[in-house]
Amino acid sequence: MSEHPIAEHAKALHHHLTLHPPTEGFNLVDVRAEIGTESTAEDEVAVVFRWRRNPHTFVVWFGRDLQGPYSDHEVWPEGQNPLEAWCEDVQFWLMEELDTGLLARATRRREGEEIVLSSPSTTIGDEVGLWVSDVPQCAPEVSWHPGRRVRLPWRTRLRVALGMLLALLRGRSFSFGWLADVDTEAEAGDGASDGSWLARAGLDPGRVRAIRAEGRLLVWLQLLGEDLAEGPAGHCAVVTCPEQDVACIEVLELSEDAPHDARQRMVDAAVHAAADLGVRTILVPDGQGGHEAVGTALC
Repeated sequence: MSEHPIAEHAKALHHHLTLHPPTEGFNLVDVRAEIGTESTAEDEVAVVFRWRRNPHTFVVWFGRDLQGPYSDHEVWPEGQNPLEAWCEDVQFWLMEELDTGLLARATRRREGEEIVLSSPSTTIGDEVGLWVSDVPQCAPEVSWHPGRRVRLPWRTRLRVALGMLLALLRGRSFSFGWLADVDTEAEAGDGASDGSWLARAGLDPGRVRAIRAEGRLLVWLQLLGEDLAEGPAGHCAVVTCPEQDVACIEVLELSEDAPHDARQRMVDAAVHAAADLGVRTILVPDGQGGHEAVGTALC
């Protein structure tokens, strides 16, 4: 644990994250010291950031006692400042958590104009057996079937391997699996067969392709199980609305044998995906022919 004053931690971390953003999509807004307020029992550092095109501003707090791979005294390079090691630990934590879906997992509360995410010490486990991914669109024309594997470019393989490693370390599901079924070195297709595997589960990908042809498609997601051979459990499509910052789930289909919580998993994933594209309010089917307006700030 570093004994430097909390203000020095905040100043050093601001400099570090400005020079070394933890991951793509992270946009630093501020780093400030929190001195024992009602919200924070101890002195902590608040990292304020924006994520991708998400319209909300997020905050994560870090204490001086944060433990990570760089704070192990035995592995410090000779002459390394403990404050520098702490900054490296914070950067590593942000990279790992944001790249494995922190915004979708964390609990949230509003403080003024900011959304405070659960603290670094909180562990939020994913439900096993289901994961959500984008439906590949205008994908290269390859013959797809469950279990097929084709060789990927080394950059793509590296990204997949890193994602899998981080997910396994945290005990979470891995959501880049569809990449292993697409030959990204082939010529891009015309999109006419996108989602064709969904039809084999009794779903209607043609409806979503028609929405896309109209220019209204914002997000197209699929719900898959750990065993790809079982086929998809569902899919949904989020479309744009005339109102600014508003979107609507227009397609929400599940297979006959989809798990009981599949619908909620699809809705949650759609809300977060839409938020990352700038949506503040999403209209969710209420099951009675209407829609319920859901804000993306505290979802």
